[in-house]
Amino acid sequence: MSAAAGTAAGVAAKEAARADKAMVSIQYLRAIAALMVVLLHLGVQWQRLGYQGAWPGWLAGGVDVFFVISGFIMWTTTAARPTTPTDFYVRRIVRIVPLYWLLTVLTVTIMLVAPQAVQSSRYDGWHTVASFLFLPSVNAGTGQIEPVVIPGWTLNYEMFFYLLFGLTLRWREGWRLAASALALGAPVLWQAWTGKAGGIWLFYTSDIVLEFVLGMALGCAYAHGRLNPGRAAGWCLLAGGGVALAVCGGLGMSRLLTMGLPAAAILAGALALERARAVPQWPWLQRLGDASYSLYLLHPMVLSATVQLWRRGGWVNGLGAQLAYSALALAAVIVAALICYRGLEQPLTRILSRRLRPVTRTRPAGP
Repeated sequence: MSAAAGTAAGVAAKEAARADKAMVSIQYLRAIAALMVVLLHLGVQWQRLGYQGAWPGWLAGGVDVFFVISGFIMWTTTAARPTTPTDFYVRRIVRIVPLYWLLTVLTVTIMLVAPQAVQSSRYDGWHTVASFLFLPSVNAGTGQIEPVVIPGWTLNYEMFFYLLFGLTLRWREGWRLAASALALGAPVLWQAWTGKAGGIWLFYTSDIVLEFVLGMALGCAYAHGRLNPGRAAGWCLLAGGGVALAVCGGLGMSRLLTMGLPAAAILAGALALERARAVPQWPWLQRLGDASYSLYLLHPMVLSATVQLWRRGGWVNGLGAQLAYSALALAAVIVAALICYRGLEQPLTRILSRRLRPVTRTRPAGP
């Protein structure tokens, strides 16, 4: 290896290692994305309180921000620390599965013991099994392809992405990106060309999966020092992506175009500000970003519980009551998420990571 190539490789490793340490801007975006999804689902509770007006559907773009971030993080962390597929899979399982399974068990238990307390799901044997296995299955309560813990439909996509991405880890960087893009994109192109996909297969052919590719491409550019447009451009990308998401997010067109690309612009802007050291210090938002996974998974349960208690209290409906309920519900969601993160998610991840460390021995990736 030449001196120049060695220097470039060193720079790439250092830049990727920064991403592995959960950059502040990434944590901010995780918090904001999770809150967007919470606010989206708050609209359902407003309807249960008598509201019949419109609700901003573009808030669903929080999921797209998560997907782009996921592609970015998977790329940069594996570039910084060459790893085997087994190591990668174990780390992802330790990070994703324990809390999700615990909340699935809790929800199924409530369905069986107190079904009247569950507003949007009904127990079904196969649906429950599929939920544990991260397989898409129709939720009898909603009629949608959603697991027992409804926000977990995104985890079905995440696990699909992890499965494909892990298989490429022994390849060189350029091949890895191309192979991942091809594996994710081929079903999407096939469905768009033939229009024959339906049912569960339609789930995997949604162009939302290409948002992982956008994140990987940003990760590759960032790791090699190619994403450095400056502070002004960073703010423009961040603001422009946010405006584009708000304007285009509810149009019902291609999700990749109307939500994925704006989400990628938002992440690119945040990374540019990170590189320029222009990210403000907001510890409270960073802590919420740390707890974003708990916030994302737990919020439907908390919203459902709070709206049922609110209705039983006999408070009068109307805008004032709905705003008061919203403040109470958001506070309850945030507090519950922070408690869940500190009391369950963080300890479980730490314990399982320690126990599985002898199994996950990192070795250099193959050519």
